[in-house]
Amino acid sequence: MDSVEQLDLDIIDLHARIATLKAYRANLSSVLLSQPNLAVRLGNDATAKRLIDQQSKRNLENTYRACAGVTAYKVEDPDPNAVNNGDILGISIEVPVNGGFVDTYHVLLTVMDRNNAKRLRIHKHTIPSCIPLQQLANKWLPQGAKDGDIAKDPGQDLVKFGRALRKELLSWHMRLDAVQDMRSQAKLPAPQAEDELDNDVISGGRVLNAFVSSDPPSSDAEEDDGSVPVRILDIEADAAVRQVTVIWSDGRTAVLVVTKDGRIEKAICRARGGSRDVVLGAKAIGPLSGLLRRLTS
Repeated sequence: MDSVEQLDLDIIDLHARIATLKAYRANLSSVLLSQPNLAVRLGNDATAKRLIDQQSKRNLENTYRACAGVTAYKVEDPDPNAVNNGDILGISIEVPVNGGFVDTYHVLLTVMDRNNAKRLRIHKHTIPSCIPLQQLANKWLPQGAKDGDIAKDPGQDLVKFGRALRKELLSWHMRLDAVQDMRSQAKLPAPQAEDELDNDVISGGRVLNAFVSSDPPSSDAEEDDGSVPVRILDIEADAAVRQVTVIWSDGRTAVLVVTKDGRIEKAICRARGGSRDVVLGAKAIGPLSGLLRRLTS
């Protein structure tokens, strides 16, 4: 059994090294193709010219996406009965992660007449459900005073709405990336797609049992006989990555509360018997990115 597990770990390590080398090769290619004098050196080679043109377009696109993280644009609703003649204002939000960009997020807004004033209102969006989009809209795109008093009308600020939404998306992706890095450091496989869809209820019963149950530990926890090194069995997070759970092979469980900027502000660690591990909980406090290093120190 140990040899099979070791082979699995070696395979995971090889896949990680291959991915790292591919990323390194792609980075070197981008740097070389971006050199201003490369086209002259390569001459009129058709393949080289095509690659240089592709890289130039990519550099221009990346520069635009990096400098203009939030962009407004106009679209038209094809529905003949659409409000405001189908005129829709769109907002595209770029989120840079690990030297690249994730899929662009979009928010479509319609203009509504409310209390004799034009009001922007969210029509459609591609924002994940774990992002407090409606709270941001209530704050920066309010629909006017409830009693219709113009003097109490706070007004709308689309610029601040876009900035706040991009900040929420960026911090969420950074927390996601930190959890993925921890799973890689712990030699854990990538979560399955269906697991990612059910992140809101990941292993809730399993974690709860580790805290309150007096039953014998399940087979997921390895027997701690002193001969088997303690390792991390799983690292889980909710959809918003505001709560992270770490499960060890010796039965210990840690539930961590994460702030929006990626810091662990609260930690509850329990041993197999249910007693609280105060020392381990104190070590966990700090940036999410260095959690495993602190726990193993």
